[in-house]
Amino acid sequence: MNIGYIGLGSMGGALAKRLQLQHPLRVHDQSEAAVQRLVDRGATRCASSSELAGHCDIIFLCLPTSDHVRAVIFGEEGIAGAAKPGTLIVDQTTGDPTATRAMAAELSALGLALIDAPVSGGPQGADAGTIAIMVGAAPAQYDRIQPILHAISPNVFQAGDVGTGHVAKLVNNLVAGGQRLLSLEAIALAAKNGIAPRTAVDILMAGSGRNFFVERFMNSHIISGKLASGFTLGLLHKDVRLACQLGEDSGVTMLFGNMVKEFHQMTINEMGRDAQVNSVALMMDRLAGTQVVPADHDLKLPRPDRGV
Repeated sequence: MNIGYIGLGSMGGALAKRLQLQHPLRVHDQSEAAVQRLVDRGATRCASSSELAGHCDIIFLCLPTSDHVRAVIFGEEGIAGAAKPGTLIVDQTTGDPTATRAMAAELSALGLALIDAPVSGGPQGADAGTIAIMVGAAPAQYDRIQPILHAISPNVFQAGDVGTGHVAKLVNNLVAGGQRLLSLEAIALAAKNGIAPRTAVDILMAGSGRNFFVERFMNSHIISGKLASGFTLGLLHKDVRLACQLGEDSGVTMLFGNMVKEFHQMTINEMGRDAQVNSVALMMDRLAGTQVVPADHDLKLPRPDRGV
């Protein structure tokens, strides 16, 4: 069995590194440095997606969006034109379930299979081997990929058929994005009314307001000023936008989801899509007139261009 990995950014690189602990790997990425890090660990470099596809039975992808996935699969020197019948493509992108299902149908007509297996837990979770993997696949394909995914993490969940892995990831990121904003707003409210931010965190941690963001990020990243995370505003906004669109398409009222989407869009308008996701803490401080984030934080709020 020959395995390949395309897309070796901070997330894909960490996932590929875990796979490589148990399986020989062929790799491809536009970044030579990203490829070299895996080659130094024993991976085989491929010059193109099509070269990799011609050698592999299972191909993993971890790319920014489903549009990138389509380009890598069906574009010039893409996977579809070079892969052998029976090849399984595993999309670990945080993608659009509707687009994923459409691509799976197109690939099925070519004798190829596409399933989705996005992750939650960040590069740190991948490095530790604890990351959650949400799989959208028919039972036979799930049985085929499950042992390989266990090389990455034991926390593998079959969400349902193709596309449901991406649905689960969008649901997860919608909750994470909303949890972040509501927690930041609550701490700003406490600070504005005489409670020190760290004291407010201690109280939340002992009460029913405790949540993942407060527990893992509020003291160690927000209040300490270490906002850099490696995940951008643009990527989270994309995930929340896709979740809201899915809700609209399936008849779910996305009242709170759309609030999360619009707050991130407002922050993007000020700071750009490539700003760190925790930049929303700076925006919350600005709106509330607080300084939960210390002045010597590791990100700088750009001056909006007001024109002449």
